[in-house]
Amino acid sequence: MASRRLLKSRGLQERLNAGESILCAEGYLLALSRRGYITHGVWVPEFILEDPAILKSVHYEMAHAGSDVIEAFQYNTHREKMKQIGREDDIEKINRTALKIAREVAEEKNLLFAGGISNTNQYVKGETEEKVRAMFEEQVRWSKEEGVDYMIGETFSFLGEAQIALEVIQSFDLPAVVTLTVYTARGEDGVVRTRDGVPIGEACKDLIDRGVTITGVNCTRGPEMTLELVNDIVQVCPPEKIGALPIAYRTTPKEPSFMDLTDSICPANNPVYPRGMEPFCISPVEIESFTKSCTSLGMKYLGICCGNSGELTRTMAETMGRKPPASRYLDHTQFGFLMKLKMSGEL
Repeated sequence: MASRRLLKSRGLQERLNAGESILCAEGYLLALSRRGYITHGVWVPEFILEDPAILKSVHYEMAHAGSDVIEAFQYNTHREKMKQIGREDDIEKINRTALKIAREVAEEKNLLFAGGISNTNQYVKGETEEKVRAMFEEQVRWSKEEGVDYMIGETFSFLGEAQIALEVIQSFDLPAVVTLTVYTARGEDGVVRTRDGVPIGEACKDLIDRGVTITGVNCTRGPEMTLELVNDIVQVCPPEKIGALPIAYRTTPKEPSFMDLTDSICPANNPVYPRGMEPFCISPVEIESFTKSCTSLGMKYLGICCGNSGELTRTMAETMGRKPPASRYLDHTQFGFLMKLKMSGEL
């Protein structure tokens, strides 16, 4: 226990400076949907107030599987979303409840505690910057007051919105992990761009130049297509500053984003996003391959976004050289026994 307390006493930047790697398990939304508590693709934040013990159990699951970070479930809990569902008066209570739940688990398990902000779906360059900034400011302020170690800003498809998020986080003197998400395919010129037209590598470089702790990509793309973006980014950015958190679903060059996916086997499942994604789930083997590829590049911040599970997080942790508590019952002999039966024709 003493060694874990010592580990927690060092923050994100100190651990990165020491050359350590960070595993950040995300994907709580779909994990809760699979359990039947919220609707897949329609994030209803009042769940946090109604079933806090269930949310805490997901945090425990990811900690058990090997996550170094407990992130508060603040995704889409900004003012505009709360207004749309008639819960604007509860916005502070919802955010603080999510933060307190995450902090309790992080403190118990001696893990890093992160707050979270995300895309607002309100960003329009030259029109809504101050509105977006105000939404970020109150969420980051509540996070700071609740004692987060650092802030995560994620799923920004516009570099401009990511820049605002970084500025706000820095104004509260907190380390910032700010990741971008890309919906579009590679252009005819061979370049993948943000929605405001910036090549993904240059967008990450811009955030690094502005002082971000970690940048990179998260969400929308499976491991293979996320790695394609990573390979672009590390051409212009130091890999130790780049993070990657793919979704746990297969996407392809033809259908690079989960919003592009089509189901040829079950046409009635189209459109696949948001409620028909289960047939596209990745395997632990794919996460193992992705993790090896990223660590071989020198990347130090990895995780899994939508579709994540304890099994996948455990696989990533083990591939990073860890032995989380969830690894305790792994029985390789059973796998070998069954394979021998299969090869001999007895199974």
